[in-house]
Amino acid sequence: MGITGTASGNQLTFTINSNAEKPTYLVIRMNDLEKLVVLADPLESNAPPPSGTGVYNLKDSPYYADNTWMSDVTEIIQQAIDDASAAGGGVVYVPAGVYKVKDILFMKSNVTLYLQGGAVIKSNPDRSLYKYTTSREGKIFIDPMIRIDHAPNAKILGRGVLDASGIAIMDKNSASPTYLGYRRNVIVGNFSNHVTIEGIIIKDSTTWTINGIQGGEGFTVRYVKIINHKNPYQYKIMNDGIDLCGTRNALAENNFVMTVDDALCAKSTKNHFPMYNVRFRNNIVFSSCAGLKAGLQSLSPMYDVWFEDNDVIQARRGIVVEATSGNQQMHDIHFVNTRVESFVFTSMGRSIPVEIEARTAPVSDVYIDGVLFERSAYNPIHIYGSSNTNAVKNVTFTGLNMCGEVLADTAEAWIIEGNYTAGVCVTSRSDKGL
Repeated sequence: MGITGTASGNQLTFTINSNAEKPTYLVIRMNDLEKLVVLADPLESNAPPPSGTGVYNLKDSPYYADNTWMSDVTEIIQQAIDDASAAGGGVVYVPAGVYKVKDILFMKSNVTLYLQGGAVIKSNPDRSLYKYTTSREGKIFIDPMIRIDHAPNAKILGRGVLDASGIAIMDKNSASPTYLGYRRNVIVGNFSNHVTIEGIIIKDSTTWTINGIQGGEGFTVRYVKIINHKNPYQYKIMNDGIDLCGTRNALAENNFVMTVDDALCAKSTKNHFPMYNVRFRNNIVFSSCAGLKAGLQSLSPMYDVWFEDNDVIQARRGIVVEATSGNQQMHDIHFVNTRVESFVFTSMGRSIPVEIEARTAPVSDVYIDGVLFERSAYNPIHIYGSSNTNAVKNVTFTGLNMCGEVLADTAEAWIIEGNYTAGVCVTSRSDKGL
């Protein structure tokens, strides 16, 4: 980013542009210390007023919600949401303070949940309070913090925090039958059009952080900062960052994600609902799994999916396209102007720059244009299918830059083409470079 730091004794000084239209999201390494994350947004310009017609302020009558985290206010917040909905829509205003919640919050149509800067809605960490469900694989989940079901035009905005208390709630006793159970999403959505999540910080999810909007269109996630557990050697949990699942005409832009599992994913998770016009743009991610991924679910056709101008600070796999659940075609997948800074080895395997796999469905027409890998991965690029039906066809690398060298053909690119692959092409780009 062209930022120069000045070290003086134990102080590091640097300057960012406070007038920038885009956010400045930085992960700063200083010697072997824990990483410092700086999340600087432009000043807020569209905050709603704290009172007035159509505003339901949690500190005002009739709510008087405790903002010291001493008592549970789940029912109070839900009542404000319901009141706004009954009036045809409105803003539920959450002033600065810490609000304790346990049960799920249900968003409603045309309602905006606005979190003022300094406002924190935080889950109660007492695991004994939560009911749970067990998946077919034996994984144990509790309800998400927020559900957006059949709630068109719902919005969650502001500069406040949603904190799932995920690691505290999770059972971390390896001898327990519920080890790594009681895992929690933050936001899950279904059958809701034109939903927006913007500006907020989301902390400590222990399964897919944002999972939506299945069966919905026009889902937008922008300027969202996700800070999750990130140590795969301590707990390898499926705490994906932003998953655009079973949705279309969707956009995730200018977000920051730090997490163990996959950072940005497009997943076709809904039967009979083709997924298309999905954009991930100008995001910054830090992951110990996949940085940018299309798949693994392919329950309906997925196409016209674009990852543009994204920055992967760390990942085990930089770019991934995989069909490993579902049998519907994945095609017309684009990765444009991607920078992958570094790789990490984990218990899941050694690092791979690009992996494309058609195990249960065909994958075709994948375009990787202008990707820079600043460091070498342990493994080469992997491309493979599983059968004549589930094959990988037509993968084009243009301007593939490995450690400063733009590669001109497949012989230079260190690509392993497994069985059932065809049409893999590597070309340099003469008109422009990274």
